Amino acid sequence: MANAPGQGRKPNLNNVKAKNKDRAERAKRAIGNNNDFQAIKSPPARLTSEEKTLYKHIVQEFNTKGILKDLDSSLLEEFVAQVSVSRQARVVIKEHGVVIFEDDKMKKNPAVDVLNNAVKNIKSLGSSLGLDPVSRSSILADVIPENDTDETDDIVSKMGG
Repeated sequence: MANAPGQGRKPNLNNVKAKNKDRAERAKRAIGNNNDFQAIKSPPARLTSEEKTLYKHIVQEFNTKGILKDLDSSLLEEFVAQVSVSRQARVVIKEHGVVIFEDDKMKKNPAVDVLNNAVKNIKSLGSSLGLDPVSRSSILADVIPENDTDETDDIVSKMGG
């Protein structure tokens, strides 16, 4: 049923005046709008030295692309805090094991749940920040070099096209 009620109309891909431009055009607009925001600077003083090191590393990597901005600093702070929590939980698990004995009964070490929750938070926050391969490739795919078409033409001509 091509046009069943409630399904909406199929998009007309030939309509060049549509509000929804192609992805490259939207990416250019988003990058242009993102330029007005301040870049992330130094990490918050409340972070541990280990957390600050990770924070600085991430900022250094992403500032060159202009992706992360000061508005993202609280998300980045929570991300590095969750990484720290996961590392602490791993230390406890390594020291006491995955299971512990309490009143001659075997129980799961509570640090396992702490680690699992931290890992879920890391995954979610990292994805929001572009820190996993899939989300990063999606973000960086939208960063289009100025002379991308020239390079493509050069490559095609060298290949005999």
